[in-house]
Amino acid sequence: MEGLQRADGVGDGRPPSILDAIGGSPLVEVEDGIFAKVEFLNPSGSIKARIAKYMIERAEIEGLLEPGMTIVEASSGNTGNAMSMVAAVKGYPMIVMMPGGMSSARLAISRAFGAEVREIGDFHVNDALVAAKELGQAKGYYSPGQFESEWNVDENRTWLGPEIVAQLTSERLPDALVMGVGTGGTLIGVGQAFLEVNPKAMVVGVEPDESCTILCGEVHHHQIEGISDGFIPTIYHRHHHLVDEVLPVTSADALVAMYEIARNQGMFVGPSSGANLVACRRLKTMYPKLKTIVTLFCDEGEKYVGEYFLADVPLRGGKAGLIGELERGS
Repeated sequence: MEGLQRADGVGDGRPPSILDAIGGSPLVEVEDGIFAKVEFLNPSGSIKARIAKYMIERAEIEGLLEPGMTIVEASSGNTGNAMSMVAAVKGYPMIVMMPGGMSSARLAISRAFGAEVREIGDFHVNDALVAAKELGQAKGYYSPGQFESEWNVDENRTWLGPEIVAQLTSERLPDALVMGVGTGGTLIGVGQAFLEVNPKAMVVGVEPDESCTILCGEVHHHQIEGISDGFIPTIYHRHHHLVDEVLPVTSADALVAMYEIARNQGMFVGPSSGANLVACRRLKTMYPKLKTIVTLFCDEGEKYVGEYFLADVPLRGGKAGLIGELERGS
């Protein structure tokens, strides 16, 4: 499967497409010793472009996905966007099973790529996941199963993880990976790649304080879309022994950090990126000897313009209150 690790299509005989723009994002030192992989620059606007390309092409190679079949996947948004993009390029019909209450832009993006979006359930992915599995078993349909497929882990271990390691200077090894738990594929796969070069590296998950599903079994609404989807994903459960810590972050703190990243770093990102940065800062305080903490800025802020940048945010006095906090702290 070596060819699936390449993002440029070199040597595979096919003409260039937008899929060749996936990967190769910068690794930026956003604060002293805290590095962020700028994954929102991928086409489709998120890190999920990687697994969409990898998993769909892997299914083609294995004969599970053939021309004329329909791809169906459950997603809170970003994977649906990414798989809809890949499906559009490759000519597959696409159905996204998506819970209600998600970012309106993420729903619109999948539809823009030509996908059918079916809103099933409310906020959490559980009901959409059941529907995707059922339809995916029918003749003429294929469901990649991002929450349980080991191919999700494989991509992150063999493509994204080594890409990050190669971007660190020769004097640096990754001391820790900090990542919100959505499917768990990035946390586990990149964590495995880091452990190969530094067996002492810490693997640290992040989840919303309002919905600490991993830490304490709670499932509630929160404002960090893309993580804590209402259950512990199979990938995380399968590999949980690799995880050293899980840090809870409040939605309010994540949103404040999201605004900070835009104002101070010039990077327009979503709430999960803010949560990841908050957790990195906390981990650095907990373990001062860590010199190289790596996280990921997973998706673009454009996907949340209507929710957090045009309308008031219903936390800490609304949007004005959040921005006021930034100004008082600057």
